Amino acid sequence: MRISQILTAVFVATLLIATVPASAATGNYTLGVQSGTTSDTYAAENLPNANVMGYDSIDLAIAALEQGDVDFVLGDLPTLKFYQTDTNGLTVAGSFSEEDFGIGVAPGESDLLAAINVALGEIIDSGEYDTIFAASFGDEIVVLTDDTDSNTAEAYPAEPSGKLADILAAENLVFGTDPYYPPFESYDNEDDIANATIVGFDADIAAAIGAKIATGYNQNLNVTMVEKTWDDLLAFGYTDYDATLSAMTKTAQRAEKTDFSRAYYSSKQGILASADSPTITGVDDLNKAADAEEDDSPSVTLVVSALTVALIAVFSRRR
Repeated sequence: MRISQILTAVFVATLLIATVPASAATGNYTLGVQSGTTSDTYAAENLPNANVMGYDSIDLAIAALEQGDVDFVLGDLPTLKFYQTDTNGLTVAGSFSEEDFGIGVAPGESDLLAAINVALGEIIDSGEYDTIFAASFGDEIVVLTDDTDSNTAEAYPAEPSGKLADILAAENLVFGTDPYYPPFESYDNEDDIANATIVGFDADIAAAIGAKIATGYNQNLNVTMVEKTWDDLLAFGYTDYDATLSAMTKTAQRAEKTDFSRAYYSSKQGILASADSPTITGVDDLNKAADAEEDDSPSVTLVVSALTVALIAVFSRRR
């Protein structure tokens, strides 16, 4: 068998392989998520046929979608809607999985948790919550889960102790947040972060909580939000901040390491697509082989068969 004949057969087969889309060759969709989020966990537990790419921030996951490195991005629906309106060509392709956000405090800090819960209750009952919500989410309808129970405080602790006592003494309440997750938290000037202010829905909720607690104790109380990475927040160290306020979903696993407040936001997760993303009808489609909708494309089996035929043809001419 001549070398030229072998090369010819391999060349023909290679051309055929090149016509097979990558998604069809792997049989999976590639999903971008922010590592450590509930979207990451959901994909791992419910979408075993998908290739999941974890990124340090939602911005990086969105950039991967725009560059064609992933087929879809999973994340909290309000944040995906923000990027849908902020970036040309990106659209929300569906939503799934109800979730509630909570404010975290260190385990055992019952007085601080009580004060935050009472403040949240006052914000919600007074209608101030609706105003804060509208500032970030416009005319969307507020459907906030009421997950309070008999253990949820209804009055500020009369004799504050622990972290709450320290906060009142210092007149400073510090929230840790990952400020790269609009519209919940972001810098008002990313070109000059050193002099920028953290803004967004969570920042407004933080300010309102501080104001209510200050009124409850008839004193001044400054509210500060400090930048933390998402990994830092998930470690629940509370080293230089008092509470976590960063669009964090309340889960049983996280509740083993921190104590959560009542829900302050209720939402769903969403699917963000680009103009080049495959067409899907819902989250279940992400668990199907991508080549199911590409029946007119040559399959890997067909390519292998073509290579076999080509080699047989070469061997038949070996005389």
